[in-house]
Amino acid sequence: MELKNMLFYEAARLIVGPIADWHYHIHVQGKENVPEEGGGLVVSNHRSLLDPVMVGFSVDRFVNFAAASYSFQMPIVKQLYTLAGSFPLSIYGGNESDQDISRAHTLLQNGELVGIFPEGVQSFFNPNRVTKIATFKTGFAKLALETRVPIIPCVVVADEERELPKIPGFMVSAYVKLPNAKEGIRFITYRDVTCRIGRPIDLSPYYDEEPTKALIDRIAGRIRRIVIKLYDGESLDRFLTGETPFDFTSDSV
Repeated sequence: MELKNMLFYEAARLIVGPIADWHYHIHVQGKENVPEEGGGLVVSNHRSLLDPVMVGFSVDRFVNFAAASYSFQMPIVKQLYTLAGSFPLSIYGGNESDQDISRAHTLLQNGELVGIFPEGVQSFFNPNRVTKIATFKTGFAKLALETRVPIIPCVVVADEERELPKIPGFMVSAYVKLPNAKEGIRFITYRDVTCRIGRPIDLSPYYDEEPTKALIDRIAGRIRRIVIKLYDGESLDRFLTGETPFDFTSDSV
Protein backbone atom coordinates (compact mmCIF):
# COMPACT_ATOMS: atom_id res chain seq x y z
CA MET A 1 0.00 0.00 0.00
CA GLU A 2 1.39 3.39 -1.01
CA LEU A 3 1.73 6.35 1.36
CA LYS A 4 -1.27 8.18 -0.11
CA ASN A 5 -3.40 5.07 0.41
CA MET A 6 -2.24 4.70 4.00
CA LEU A 7 -3.02 8.35 4.74
CA PHE A 8 -6.50 8.08 3.23
CA TYR A 9 -7.13 4.76 5.00
CA GLU A 10 -6.02 6.11 8.37
CA ALA A 11 -7.99 9.34 7.94
CA ALA A 12 -11.11 7.30 7.14
CA ARG A 13 -10.60 5.22 10.29
CA LEU A 14 -10.11 8.30 12.43
CA ILE A 15 -13.03 10.28 11.02
CA VAL A 16 -15.55 7.71 9.81
CA GLY A 17 -14.60 4.97 12.29
CA PRO A 18 -16.26 6.46 15.39
CA ILE A 19 -19.40 7.29 13.39
CA ALA A 20 -19.57 3.76 11.96
CA ASP A 21 -18.96 2.27 15.39
CA TRP A 22 -21.77 4.36 16.89
CA HIS A 23 -24.25 3.71 14.06
CA TYR A 24 -23.53 0.03 13.39
CA HIS A 25 -22.52 -0.98 16.93
CA ILE A 26 -19.46 -2.91 15.76
CA HIS A 27 -18.10 -5.64 18.05
CA VAL A 28 -14.84 -7.39 17.19
CA GLN A 29 -13.91 -10.93 18.24
CA GLY A 30 -10.50 -12.43 17.52
CA LYS A 31 -8.61 -9.25 16.68
CA GLU A 32 -5.53 -10.91 18.18
CA ASN A 33 -5.67 -13.59 15.47
CA VAL A 34 -4.28 -11.21 12.85
CA PRO A 35 -0.48 -11.60 12.68
CA GLU A 36 1.33 -8.41 13.63
CA GLU A 37 3.51 -8.64 10.55
CA GLY A 38 3.93 -10.62 7.34
CA GLY A 39 1.59 -11.38 4.49
CA GLY A 40 -1.85 -12.82 5.08
CA LEU A 41 -5.01 -13.43 3.06
CA VAL A 42 -8.17 -12.28 4.85
CA VAL A 43 -11.08 -14.32 3.47
CA SER A 44 -14.54 -13.08 4.43
CA ASN A 45 -18.21 -13.67 3.72
CA HIS A 46 -19.97 -11.01 1.66
CA ARG A 47 -23.60 -10.01 2.23
CA SER A 48 -23.33 -6.23 1.97
CA LEU A 49 -21.29 -3.46 0.40
CA LEU A 50 -20.51 -2.52 4.00
CA ASP A 51 -18.37 -5.64 4.55
CA PRO A 52 -15.01 -4.10 3.56
CA VAL A 53 -15.75 -1.19 5.90
CA MET A 54 -16.59 -3.54 8.78
CA VAL A 55 -13.52 -5.70 8.25
CA GLY A 56 -11.26 -2.71 7.66
CA PHE A 57 -12.28 -1.06 10.93
CA SER A 58 -11.95 -4.36 12.81
CA VAL A 59 -8.38 -5.16 11.74
CA ASP A 60 -5.64 -2.90 13.11
CA ARG A 61 -3.36 -3.42 10.11
CA PHE A 62 -4.05 -2.02 6.66
CA VAL A 63 -5.98 -4.38 4.40
CA ASN A 64 -5.73 -4.15 0.61
CA PHE A 65 -9.17 -5.23 -0.53
CA ALA A 66 -9.90 -6.84 -3.86
CA ALA A 67 -12.99 -5.24 -5.41
CA ALA A 68 -15.05 -6.41 -8.36
CA SER A 69 -13.51 -5.06 -11.54
CA TYR A 70 -16.81 -3.53 -12.68
CA SER A 71 -16.66 -1.19 -9.65
CA PHE A 72 -13.70 0.55 -11.24
CA GLN A 73 -15.88 1.53 -14.19
CA MET A 74 -18.10 3.67 -11.95
CA PRO A 75 -17.25 7.34 -11.43
CA ILE A 76 -16.50 8.34 -7.81
CA VAL A 77 -16.51 4.67 -6.72
CA LYS A 78 -13.33 4.12 -8.73
CA GLN A 79 -11.62 7.10 -7.10
CA LEU A 80 -12.64 6.07 -3.57
CA TYR A 81 -11.55 2.47 -4.03
CA THR A 82 -8.23 3.53 -5.54
CA LEU A 83 -7.54 5.97 -2.70
CA ALA A 84 -8.29 3.24 -0.16
CA GLY A 85 -5.73 0.93 -1.77
CA SER A 86 -8.25 -1.47 -3.28
CA PHE A 87 -7.47 -3.18 -6.57
CA PRO A 88 -9.74 -4.64 -9.27
CA LEU A 89 -10.40 -8.36 -9.48
CA SER A 90 -12.40 -9.85 -12.33
CA ILE A 91 -15.52 -11.72 -11.19
CA TYR A 92 -15.62 -13.66 -14.45
CA GLY A 93 -12.54 -15.85 -14.02
CA GLY A 94 -10.24 -16.81 -16.88
CA ASN A 95 -7.22 -14.83 -18.11
CA GLU A 96 -8.58 -11.48 -16.94
CA SER A 97 -8.88 -12.77 -13.38
CA ASP A 98 -5.36 -14.24 -13.54
CA GLN A 99 -3.95 -10.86 -14.57
CA ASP A 100 -5.77 -9.06 -11.76
CA ILE A 101 -4.60 -11.55 -9.14
CA SER A 102 -0.99 -10.61 -9.87
CA ARG A 103 -1.52 -7.42 -7.86
CA ALA A 104 -2.57 -9.47 -4.82
CA HIS A 105 0.42 -11.74 -5.41
CA THR A 106 2.82 -8.79 -5.18
CA LEU A 107 1.19 -7.34 -2.07
CA LEU A 108 1.30 -10.65 -0.21
CA GLN A 109 4.92 -11.27 -1.14
CA ASN A 110 5.70 -7.79 0.19
CA GLY A 111 4.28 -8.80 3.59
CA GLU A 112 0.93 -7.01 3.35
CA LEU A 113 -2.62 -8.12 4.12
CA VAL A 114 -5.02 -8.70 1.25
CA GLY A 115 -8.78 -8.99 1.74
CA ILE A 116 -10.86 -11.14 -0.59
CA PHE A 117 -14.58 -11.98 -0.71
CA PRO A 118 -14.74 -15.33 -2.57
CA GLU A 119 -18.54 -15.24 -2.94
CA GLY A 120 -18.19 -12.32 -5.32
CA VAL A 121 -21.48 -10.56 -6.02
CA GLN A 122 -23.58 -13.73 -6.06
CA SER A 123 -24.76 -13.15 -2.51
CA PHE A 124 -26.27 -9.81 -3.55
CA PHE A 125 -28.73 -11.33 -6.00
CA ASN A 126 -30.63 -13.24 -3.32
CA PRO A 127 -29.65 -12.24 0.22
CA ASN A 128 -32.72 -13.97 1.69
CA ARG A 129 -31.88 -17.49 0.58
CA VAL A 130 -31.62 -20.18 3.24
CA THR A 131 -27.88 -20.66 2.67
CA LYS A 132 -26.46 -17.31 3.78
CA ILE A 133 -22.98 -17.94 2.35
CA ALA A 134 -22.78 -18.60 -1.38
CA THR A 135 -20.32 -20.93 -3.10
CA PHE A 136 -16.73 -19.69 -3.00
CA LYS A 137 -14.64 -19.04 -6.08
CA THR A 138 -11.44 -20.97 -5.45
CA GLY A 139 -8.69 -18.70 -6.77
CA PHE A 140 -7.86 -17.44 -3.28
CA ALA A 141 -6.64 -20.90 -2.24
CA LYS A 142 -4.22 -21.06 -5.17
CA LEU A 143 -3.05 -17.52 -4.33
CA ALA A 144 -2.32 -18.48 -0.70
CA LEU A 145 -0.41 -21.56 -1.78
CA GLU A 146 1.69 -19.66 -4.33
CA THR A 147 2.61 -16.86 -1.93
CA ARG A 148 2.89 -19.17 1.11
CA VAL A 149 0.85 -16.96 3.40
CA PRO A 150 -1.76 -17.99 5.98
CA ILE A 151 -5.46 -17.67 5.28
CA ILE A 152 -7.29 -15.66 7.94
CA PRO A 153 -11.01 -16.59 7.89
CA CYS A 154 -13.30 -13.73 8.81
CA VAL A 155 -17.05 -13.11 9.01
CA VAL A 156 -19.34 -10.13 9.33
CA VAL A 157 -22.53 -11.04 11.20
CA ALA A 158 -25.37 -8.63 11.92
CA ASP A 159 -28.13 -9.05 14.50
CA GLU A 160 -30.32 -6.93 12.25
CA GLU A 161 -30.34 -6.68 8.47
CA ARG A 162 -32.42 -4.26 6.44
CA GLU A 163 -33.01 -4.62 2.73
CA LEU A 164 -32.58 -1.46 0.71
CA PRO A 165 -34.60 -0.67 -2.44
CA LYS A 166 -33.74 -3.04 -5.26
CA ILE A 167 -31.49 -1.77 -8.05
CA PRO A 168 -33.23 -2.66 -11.35
CA GLY A 169 -31.71 -5.26 -13.61
CA PHE A 170 -31.14 -2.93 -16.57
CA MET A 171 -28.90 -0.73 -14.41
CA VAL A 172 -26.99 -3.70 -13.00
CA SER A 173 -26.52 -5.32 -16.43
CA ALA A 174 -24.77 -2.18 -17.66
CA TYR A 175 -21.83 -3.06 -15.40
CA VAL A 176 -22.20 -6.70 -14.33
CA LYS A 177 -22.08 -9.24 -17.16
CA LEU A 178 -23.59 -12.21 -15.35
CA PRO A 179 -26.72 -14.16 -16.38
CA ASN A 180 -28.65 -13.25 -13.23
CA ALA A 181 -27.69 -9.57 -13.33
CA LYS A 182 -30.96 -8.85 -15.15
CA GLU A 183 -32.78 -9.82 -11.95
CA GLY A 184 -31.35 -6.76 -10.21
CA ILE A 185 -29.46 -6.53 -6.95
CA ARG A 186 -30.83 -6.31 -3.43
CA PHE A 187 -28.39 -4.53 -1.14
CA ILE A 188 -28.71 -4.80 2.62
CA THR A 189 -27.50 -2.67 5.50
CA TYR A 190 -26.62 -3.72 9.03
CA ARG A 191 -27.21 -2.93 12.67
CA ASP A 192 -25.43 -4.46 15.66
CA VAL A 193 -22.50 -5.99 13.80
CA THR A 194 -20.04 -8.60 15.04
CA CYS A 195 -16.83 -9.15 13.10
CA ARG A 196 -15.26 -12.51 13.97
CA ILE A 197 -11.65 -13.00 12.92
CA GLY A 198 -10.68 -16.66 12.99
CA ARG A 199 -7.39 -18.35 13.72
CA PRO A 200 -4.94 -18.21 10.78
CA ILE A 201 -4.91 -21.36 8.65
CA ASP A 202 -1.39 -22.63 7.94
CA LEU A 203 -1.18 -24.26 4.50
CA SER A 204 2.50 -25.25 4.76
CA PRO A 205 1.71 -29.02 4.73
CA TYR A 206 0.56 -28.51 1.12
CA TYR A 207 3.50 -26.45 -0.14
CA ASP A 208 5.33 -29.43 -1.62
CA GLU A 209 2.22 -30.85 -3.30
CA GLU A 210 1.29 -30.12 -6.89
CA PRO A 211 -1.44 -27.42 -6.81
CA THR A 212 -4.00 -29.47 -8.72
CA LYS A 213 -7.59 -28.35 -9.16
CA ALA A 214 -8.66 -31.08 -6.74
CA LEU A 215 -6.31 -29.80 -4.03
CA ILE A 216 -7.33 -26.17 -4.53
CA ASP A 217 -11.03 -27.08 -4.49
CA ARG A 218 -10.53 -29.10 -1.29
CA ILE A 219 -8.76 -26.26 0.50
CA ALA A 220 -11.33 -23.68 -0.66
CA GLY A 221 -14.20 -25.93 0.41
CA ARG A 222 -12.76 -26.44 3.89
CA ILE A 223 -12.16 -22.71 4.30
CA ARG A 224 -15.77 -22.03 3.31
CA ARG A 225 -17.01 -24.49 5.94
CA ILE A 226 -14.87 -22.74 8.57
CA VAL A 227 -16.33 -19.39 7.51
CA ILE A 228 -19.83 -20.87 7.86
CA LYS A 229 -18.97 -22.13 11.37
CA LEU A 230 -17.71 -18.69 12.36
CA TYR A 231 -20.83 -17.08 10.88
CA ASP A 232 -23.12 -19.43 12.79
CA GLY A 233 -21.08 -19.08 16.00
CA GLU A 234 -20.25 -22.80 16.08
CA SER A 235 -16.99 -24.49 17.14
CA LEU A 236 -15.53 -21.14 18.19
CA ASP A 237 -13.16 -22.99 20.52
CA ARG A 238 -11.47 -24.42 17.41
CA PHE A 239 -11.77 -21.64 14.87
CA LEU A 240 -11.81 -18.43 16.93
CA THR A 241 -10.15 -18.83 20.32
CA GLY A 242 -7.90 -21.82 19.59
CA GLU A 243 -8.73 -23.40 22.95
CA THR A 244 -9.24 -26.71 21.13
CA PRO A 245 -6.44 -27.70 18.70
CA PHE A 246 -7.41 -27.99 15.05
CA ASP A 247 -5.42 -29.63 12.26
CA PHE A 248 -6.60 -28.24 8.93
CA THR A 249 -5.19 -31.16 6.95
CA SER A 250 -6.89 -33.97 8.87
CA ASP A 251 -9.56 -32.80 11.32
CA SER A 252 -13.19 -32.60 10.23
CA VAL A 253 -14.80 -29.20 9.84
